[in-house]
Amino acid sequence: MKFEQAVRAILGITALAWSIPFAQAAETRQPGVVQPQANSAGFVKLDTNSNGYLEYKEIAHMREYHKPFAEADRNHDNRLDAEEAITAQQLYERALAARYAEDAWITAKVKTALLREKDLHSLAVSVETFDNRVLLSGFVADEAQKQKALLAASGVQGVKDVKDGLAIRR
Repeated sequence: MKFEQAVRAILGITALAWSIPFAQAAETRQPGVVQPQANSAGFVKLDTNSNGYLEYKEIAHMREYHKPFAEADRNHDNRLDAEEAITAQQLYERALAARYAEDAWITAKVKTALLREKDLHSLAVSVETFDNRVLLSGFVADEAQKQKALLAASGVQGVKDVKDGLAIRR
């Protein structure tokens, strides 16, 4: 029981430690500091039609940017001025940091689940997570260990999918 509590505390602290720099990097606006204008390099690059606004079609190529775009569009004109674009970028970066932290948390939970499995030599199994999808890779002794590892990983709360990259050591 104490081991489980210690692991949870360590994993929680680790996830938080990873998310803080991302959140701080996203929080760039400070009172009294002049903000970038519509002629900033990032804004100009995205403003492909050069009308001084960002429109949905100009950010369509940016994965998961539509929600921050909609939240930042304060006047609901379906386009962002320079100030709204800064807000959208900050919202996007915060969501990205949260996703990284969640993926790190899931990776830690899957590794813990693998360690708990009896007769599974989990130190030879690597765990990678992206967007709540887990990839297990490495070597196991036999098919039974492979299935045990896949089952343990898929049973972790928050895991959407488990990809099998495990090889049986011969």
